[in-house]
Amino acid sequence: MSLPTNKNTSSIGALTSTGGGVLAEVIKVDGVDPGDIDGHIPLSQLQNGTTARVPRWPNYSVNPDNPDRLKVFFEQDGVKTTIHDQPYTPINLIEILIPLSVALLSQDGVAWLSYIVNDSDSNPDIAPPRKLTIDHTQLPVRKLPEAKFLNATLWGYWNCLTRPVLSGGGWIHILPQLIGRPGDRCVLEWRGYRSLNGVNEVQEAYGSFSKDLSAEDNSKGFDMLIPFPKHIKSLEKNASAVVIYRFYRTGRLVAESEPALVKIDRALPGESLPCYYDA
Repeated sequence: MSLPTNKNTSSIGALTSTGGGVLAEVIKVDGVDPGDIDGHIPLSQLQNGTTARVPRWPNYSVNPDNPDRLKVFFEQDGVKTTIHDQPYTPINLIEILIPLSVALLSQDGVAWLSYIVNDSDSNPDIAPPRKLTIDHTQLPVRKLPEAKFLNATLWGYWNCLTRPVLSGGGWIHILPQLIGRPGDRCVLEWRGYRSLNGVNEVQEAYGSFSKDLSAEDNSKGFDMLIPFPKHIKSLEKNASAVVIYRFYRTGRLVAESEPALVKIDRALPGESLPCYYDA
């Protein structure tokens, strides 16, 4: 993989941190297989836009009068554009979401996405660039059936009566299908919400989980576990989660499920704290 180069020290390919190395984590892009070094963007994301995710950096400022500064860059054909430039004291943020519009992704070819965090003393932490491949000629993605939430009630809830107990995590079943091939990668995306209908996202509940498929996985289906502490614990009362899973073949998206929703309510009658609050 080659990186874009530029003698200007503000170029993505030339940036270094004050500590002599790259410090920040690579930016993530919704719909792009994390294991695909070429970063193929699925057609649906090209047609509708997608979201990049900058993870909260270590040693962030907690002083609103002396914030850190995040700059995000999009580079294509040697032209670099600043698409985000804002101060932050990200005390209550796990990630910072950066919209990538249809217009931004309209030109086929290779692009690079990166960011810099300047701390309150103007010391830059540099993220390595994320390669993105933009191709509007790719074939449409095939549809997969919705995921199933194991042990949910008839009304579609995970709650304090769920067995096995929810503190051990929530199990999701992927149905058998004829689209996947051995060696395909399944990437399951989990999003939590402070509502029963998938509205008002809880950023800290977000998760992405992957599995390489076998012939048996495709013919019989398989289960995936959503860990409780990081991804379910913050969903307490009248909450929900939405799951979409995707199949990638050599980095290319070949199939995507319809979204599936589970309601989550861990409230206990007469109690101020939800069940498993200390798990």
